[in-house]
Amino acid sequence: MLARIHSVVKDNRGSIVVEAAFIFSFLSIITVASLEYGFWLAAKSQVERVNYSLASLVRERTQFYGKRESFSNNDIQQLYELAKSLTYHRYDKELCLRVEAIGFTPAVKKTISYQQKLDYGSTLCNSITTPPLKNSIEFSPFSSRQRWLPLYQVTLILPTPKGTLHRILKSVDLLPEYVSAYTILLAR
Repeated sequence: MLARIHSVVKDNRGSIVVEAAFIFSFLSIITVASLEYGFWLAAKSQVERVNYSLASLVRERTQFYGKRESFSNNDIQQLYELAKSLTYHRYDKELCLRVEAIGFTPAVKKTISYQQKLDYGSTLCNSITTPPLKNSIEFSPFSSRQRWLPLYQVTLILPTPKGTLHRILKSVDLLPEYVSAYTILLAR
């Protein structure tokens, strides 16, 4: 009996199958995790492109909004609808848009005349951690028209795409909770 057990333990015929099962399982997990991360990178790229498009519209305020430097709720809603369209309506319920604006008085000394912060969309707006626009007022130049140019900040945020290993990758901090992009810009 002892000889039979010894021969089974020494037999190498099934070891390749067991090793292959472990290796293929490990490779499958790595492949799926790589795909999840790739989906996150694609979403990040899309958010940055859409945010840049929205920021370009905000920059050209004189052409689109009749030389108004401040925003109305209707302006933000139109930008939000454009963002939904540019993301192909994949994130309609989760998309969040924040637009901030700072304007200055027409004087030699830079003093703030108005400050706006308008959110539109989901509750993800509460997760936005961008630095306040007020910290960037030194970037506003004095123009040739003898005025300080207004500053704008456009922030777009949406949740991370969910996939097979989404929960596991988030639990070990390999995937963030949401995808966001923000841009600080000057009016033209």
